[in-house]
Amino acid sequence: MDTTQGEHLKARETERSIDDQFNKNQHVNLYTVAVLFFVALSSAAYGYAGSIIATTLTQPSFTTHMKLETASNAEAITGAMNALYYTGGVFGSFFAGWSSRKFGRKFSTGFGNSLLVISGALMTAAVNPSMFIAFRFLSGFGSMVIIATVPVWIAELSPPRIRGLLGDIHAVMMMVGYTLACYVGLGFYFVEGRNQWRGPIALQMALPVIILAGLYWMPESPRFLLSKDRSEEARQILLRMHSGSNDPDHEFARREFFQIKKQIRLDAQFETSYWSIIKKSSMRKRLAMTVFLEFALMSSGVLVILNYGSIIWKSLGFDTVQILNFQCGFQLTGFVFNVVAMAFVERVRRHWLIASGLFGCGTLVGILAALQRFYLGGTDNTGLGACVAIIFLFQATFSLTVDGATYFYIAEIWPSHVRSQGLAIAMATLSATNLMWLQATPSAMSKISWRWYLIFCCIPVSAAVVVILWFKDTRNKPLEEIAAIFGDEDMVAVYQRELNIGALRERNDDDSGKTRLTEAMVETVEEV
Repeated sequence: MDTTQGEHLKARETERSIDDQFNKNQHVNLYTVAVLFFVALSSAAYGYAGSIIATTLTQPSFTTHMKLETASNAEAITGAMNALYYTGGVFGSFFAGWSSRKFGRKFSTGFGNSLLVISGALMTAAVNPSMFIAFRFLSGFGSMVIIATVPVWIAELSPPRIRGLLGDIHAVMMMVGYTLACYVGLGFYFVEGRNQWRGPIALQMALPVIILAGLYWMPESPRFLLSKDRSEEARQILLRMHSGSNDPDHEFARREFFQIKKQIRLDAQFETSYWSIIKKSSMRKRLAMTVFLEFALMSSGVLVILNYGSIIWKSLGFDTVQILNFQCGFQLTGFVFNVVAMAFVERVRRHWLIASGLFGCGTLVGILAALQRFYLGGTDNTGLGACVAIIFLFQATFSLTVDGATYFYIAEIWPSHVRSQGLAIAMATLSATNLMWLQATPSAMSKISWRWYLIFCCIPVSAAVVVILWFKDTRNKPLEEIAAIFGDEDMVAVYQRELNIGALRERNDDDSGKTRLTEAMVETVEEV
């Protein structure tokens, strides 16, 4: 090995030692955990608002009040109650892309929760299907404003090394909302009276009211603040959220602030319109990945099983109380396995994790279709039990692999200046895909029965192959550097080597050379 090569390797080792020193300081303090869980309460509010319709359609008082038992177009009305929710979601998604960029993640989240309060009150007071459906649209609008904003907010508040773990809080809290909706629906089933269906709908307002009461004290995204020239606020948030006893001089937070500040200055030069996304090839690739992933995810059949669970369980021969208990167990399974997913989500490459989930879900739906082919409407308890087991195994697989990962993965692949637009596109795709499947499901299940599930087998299995071959791994990388993976080196303001030098210099400038990392180490890195 010649002298030049030896010096080069030595410099590389020194640079890695600096990286290791800073990376060890990536941690989560109690304040950070509290903030992220409170922000994710909005995810629970979305989960409750979106899934309460599943148990509502099972309530005898609701079907009687809405005349669904005798209406000739009952299937169309049922489909519209879900379809209008996701129609509102399409509009809400694009509104969130604008509002979170213009007014901030905090404002956008608060606006979405406000709409859940308003729509919850008016659906509770609904006197006919038309009124209920109209305000399901408003509920969908508010829900998608939330779900298109919260994953971005969480991702931008989290340190890179554990961003996936913290991002999974969003999925866990969605499952909290889903599970609450199911158990509330089960409890109200035993309440007597012709208006007992209004209780679960009214409780949609509870979480949003709590969120709105505490939202003022939540920190805004530092990236949004820097984009609005509010540098000192951004600095203080990073220092408070990414500090701890093992980092008394805030070296990691200072380094992170330096990188974000540089990146935001560079981002100001780029267009932020949807047209700019279409014009640039690397942006079109992100667009295609986003739309493809959300379409594949929602074509796994998860929302069909969730929102039409009562119809599915009834077709398997179970009574109303059993159906409600199965719905609750289904959601509780999702909650448990989303929590389990937090333990390993940072250990698996992002695209491998997502692909394995899509393949697993598609395979299980295929097995479910085969079982229903032979046991649907029958009395064989073994066959019916197998159908139940597959449905629960499907939920476990979905929650372990793709439920949380898709949200933070999409937030990661989009650069800062169009991240809000990227999530808006994702949630609009989610809403449009669900709109398509949920509108068609009641009629399809009555006409072609188990064959309908074959669609939800073929699409995710095929998509898994595409994800493995085409998607990129974004684990542990700073949000500001992920653009380089897509060939957008010109969109990265500061790379790791430059970041170490710049951050250390800023650290020395701020504290008169008190940094534990020596100037000699900085000079060595500069030589690389």
